[in-house]
Amino acid sequence: MARRKATEKAAGPQPLRLGFYASRLALASVILFMCTAAIFPFYWMIVTSIRPSALLFEYPPQLLPSSESVFSPYKEIFHDSNLGRWLWNSTIVSFMTALLASFFGTMAAYSLARFRLRTGRASEMTFLLTQMLPGILLALPMFPIFAKLGLLNNLAGLSLVYLAFLIPVATALLKPFFEAIPVELEEASMIDGASRIQTMFRITLPLSLPGVASTFLFCFIIAWDEYLYARIFIRDPDQWTISVGLASFSGEFVTPWDQVMAAATVTTLPAVLIFLALQRYLVRGLTAGGVKG
Repeated sequence: MARRKATEKAAGPQPLRLGFYASRLALASVILFMCTAAIFPFYWMIVTSIRPSALLFEYPPQLLPSSESVFSPYKEIFHDSNLGRWLWNSTIVSFMTALLASFFGTMAAYSLARFRLRTGRASEMTFLLTQMLPGILLALPMFPIFAKLGLLNNLAGLSLVYLAFLIPVATALLKPFFEAIPVELEEASMIDGASRIQTMFRITLPLSLPGVASTFLFCFIIAWDEYLYARIFIRDPDQWTISVGLASFSGEFVTPWDQVMAAATVTTLPAVLIFLALQRYLVRGLTAGGVKG
């Protein structure tokens, strides 16, 4: 009897252990499939950019780079177009827009989180309502206003357009971060003699840095990828952003897909570098704002 119980005890955990390993293997397979599905478009974009034009439409398509890979499309996009200028324009507009949207969004979010305003709830609803209207509907009244102010074909004017939409978004994103910071920390600082402004910049803002960084990254990517307003408010090709410039590669009869993919690859690099630089803040920011202290 004792031997039988010992045998059952030794054999009991094995099915559970096998089920545990099977579930882990299934989970790993799902994660691997999802990662492959997310990365494959970028991989295919790079492979297409270095593939000779004669092999772009071969069937069946070759998934691996061929031995005849060329890098001339990268040289051609900089030589035959203003890609460098467009990248610089997008960098200026996106960086300034993200910086200003994060700053004004921080001020507004802190006010809504710390002060009991009679219009606080109405202000939040107004911020959200601005995101419900289609962009083309808002572009119609904005265009004559910007024309009278001399802000057409102007990167500063385009940045103002983006700010009108991103400040409410930044405010909505940052408000939970300030609400998650205990008010007692600010009260203790003010008891020690610090003013409200000093307390905000020395105590509250450093604690909310992950939220500010993730908001900056979000606003930067939105401004970097935006096409509609950049196409409407900027007519001079020298002032185009990269999204409009990239669309100009599409021809009426022929589209050089190798150059399009090469330009798309170059276009994604700044956003990827910004993401990698702020990645640790972004990961912390995704969870910090959802927990109240």
